[in-house]
Amino acid sequence: MKTKPVIRKMKKEDLEPVTDMILRLKKLNGEFDPLFEVSPDAQAEIMDQLKKSLEEGEKCTDIVAEISGKVVGVMRVNFNKRLYYLPKTEARIMDFYVMPEYRRTGAGKLMLDYMNGEFARRKVGLVSAEFPSLNPIALNFYKKLGFKEIVGIYAKNMEEEQ
Repeated sequence: MKTKPVIRKMKKEDLEPVTDMILRLKKLNGEFDPLFEVSPDAQAEIMDQLKKSLEEGEKCTDIVAEISGKVVGVMRVNFNKRLYYLPKTEARIMDFYVMPEYRRTGAGKLMLDYMNGEFARRKVGLVSAEFPSLNPIALNFYKKLGFKEIVGIYAKNMEEEQ
């Protein structure tokens, strides 16, 4: 029988493995679209963002999935006020990654379930997820959970025209 993942808030001791997982996620994004090419400074920038997240608990929440003492998944969520629209409070899943060998253990679903408690506590009216539109893994995952597309963002690489 597999060990059930434990879901908890990220701690300072988790910074290194979480940084590595988010870097893996960003590199995966680059495989779906070259506009997500990872910069040489990405690892240090990720670490800096995670350190800030630990200090800014009201603007964001970072949680991890842990199995047998090993961090195997991460979810980063930002909380925003929506101008002009209802519902007024949004939680946006910015990064969500489970190590490939730990997928299908229920870790992703458990992380979402954990965050549902946080969403209720903060009176979140809308939950959204940000990911590359060409990522079929994320697209299928969120669609299966009842998410739908609400905005399109189009990009043009200006460096290629110079």
